[in-house]
Amino acid sequence: MPPHVQSAQGCGTGPSWSSETPIRIRAFGLAPEECGRAYLWERVGFKFGKFAQHIQRLEIRMKDEGPSRNERRISCSLAVILAAGAPLLVERCAGEPREAFDHATGVAERLLRRRLQRLRHRDG
Repeated sequence: MPPHVQSAQGCGTGPSWSSETPIRIRAFGLAPEECGRAYLWERVGFKFGKFAQHIQRLEIRMKDEGPSRNERRISCSLAVILAAGAPLLVERCAGEPREAFDHATGVAERLLRRRLQRLRHRDG
């Protein structure tokens, strides 16, 4: 049986993210314009908005771990704190901040979807 979807879900012009879910974005060793905070907020809402009722808190940390500017290694770690179950932690590295973020959010979204499906089938 497919999951029940409310008709108002995903409709309207406002953000789909719950205003009660705190989201923290931190950048260490990166300039604010390098992170593209507007892009990060938009992608977080797109990727995790559908799971907002299950998420208590979301933390994103971007860090430049490269030894110099010539050899960039950007680390993006996501911590998704769920209402039920253990937190979901994902860390990915790439040469550019956006690339690391996109890879980490893609992995976190898939893992979160699988975990919620397991919980639904276990309770079900």
